[in-house]
Order: sequence, then C-alpha cells, then structure tokens
Amino acid sequence: MPLCLTFINLKKAFDTVETEAVLEALGNQGDSIYQDISNFTTRISPFYDDIIIDVRRGVRQGDTVSPKLFTATLENVVRRLEWDKMEVRVDGPLLHHLRFADDIALVTPTISQAERMLADFDDVYGKVGKSI
Repeated sequence: MPLCLTFINLKKAFDTVETEAVLEALGNQGDSIYQDISNFTTRISPFYDDIIIDVRRGVRQGDTVSPKLFTATLENVVRRLEWDKMEVRVDGPLLHHLRFADDIALVTPTISQAERMLADFDDVYGKVGKSI
C-alpha cells in the first residue's frame, strides 16, 4: 500500500498563539486552569519602575504551562478538521496524523490527499493567528 508522509513546520509555535484561541481551547476541553490564566499579564521594570502589561498574544515562554497551553490550542484546531474519512491503516490502528509538541506528520495514501489535508490544516490553523 502506498504511503505519503507530510511533515509540517509550525512557525513560531509557542509565541504567536492568540490568547482568545488558548482560552477557547481550554474552555472546550473543560480545563480548570482557564480561570487562572484568563488574564495574562507580565511585569517589566525599566529604570526601577514596575510596568504591568496585558499580554494579548502568545503564551508565556519559559513558563512550564506554556507547552500545555499550545498543545490544548493545537488539539482544538485538529478537532475542527474533517479528516474522519481520510485515515490510513498503519499496523492496525487508523491514522491521519501524528503529533508531538509542535511537530506534525500527516499520514495519507496519496499526495493529492496530503495536499488537501495540508490546505485544510492551514485554513483552520490560520484562524487562531498561526501559520505553517
């Protein structure tokens, strides 16, 4: 059986996720952390004066929760895709993609199906302020 693997490189995966997309993903997945992070702020201290800034884009890099927030947002994106009939049987299970953090591999039987799935992903991913 032919098999086509398409690897997706997500640009600036962790620092350009829209805050609204993160909050929506957490709400959709029923995560209780939603209340804790719904008001992102950061503090800078130029010349010994504290300035508090509302963060409207991205998740906090270096924060241990940041990769989980990105993963929740990416899960929300994948749930919107209509790939149910595009699976390929690989050693038993049916797959249409594999994910680890910000690395994605599309698993398809043909190049044309890979192109369609890539276009679908790019469209839905773009709606959360991201690009591939």
